[in-house]
Amino acid sequence: MSIDLDPLLDSVDILTTSEGAHWPAHVHDDHELLSAITRTVTVITPEAVFIAPRGTSIWIPAGVVHEVTAAPGNSMRCTWFEPDADAGLSGRVMVTTVPPLLDDVLAQLSRYTEPARRARAEAFALDLLGDARDADAGLPTPASSWLRAVTDALVAEPADRRTVDAWAVLSSVSVRTFTRQFLVETGMPFSRWRSELRLRLAMSMLANGTDVGRTARTVGFESLAAFSAAFRRRVGVSPRAFARTYGSVTDSRA
Repeated sequence: MSIDLDPLLDSVDILTTSEGAHWPAHVHDDHELLSAITRTVTVITPEAVFIAPRGTSIWIPAGVVHEVTAAPGNSMRCTWFEPDADAGLSGRVMVTTVPPLLDDVLAQLSRYTEPARRARAEAFALDLLGDARDADAGLPTPASSWLRAVTDALVAEPADRRTVDAWAVLSSVSVRTFTRQFLVETGMPFSRWRSELRLRLAMSMLANGTDVGRTARTVGFESLAAFSAAFRRRVGVSPRAFARTYGSVTDSRA
């Protein structure tokens, strides 16, 4: 499913179908805020991958090329702000929590058609956004096209178990060149990057109500024990405890 978004509307509410929704790489002249998210949204920019679970918002500055994929049955709102808006987050894409007051203000913005009143409401919304906690700058992606092809493939299929040796062969470089260049361009080893991607996706799936077993398989873990151990190391709690707190769970294991 692809939905045409018109930033001239200032704000639009979206409910994706059972197929989900996808917006190919594009750019806006205005700042964009995706908020009121009830299921996972993934935003990919030339610099990073952002995986936003429910209850978060994604700030996308004007001029940033980005691709968006939303999970099926996702309720979200797109709000656009003038490019000269005074926002502390305006320089980079950011995933952050959505304070209830901010959500209420965003819901009312479309009512303000008088420019001065709209400007005051936008300024208040941006102040609330700037005060939001738990901001996430995303998972960095490499700049080289051959390494970017690898990370794009893993985002699309996180359960892909090809080794570094196999990816190096596919990229027509030595293992040493692959590992060194990946570290230089992302700031982390390939194995750590892939593990972080899988665990971020797992957190989003669990928050969406996916059961623990299916989540583990989808993100590429061969056993529930390995998944639970890795998840606990990264998040501090078990997958089941995380799901009880942030979503609904139907799997009684792990």
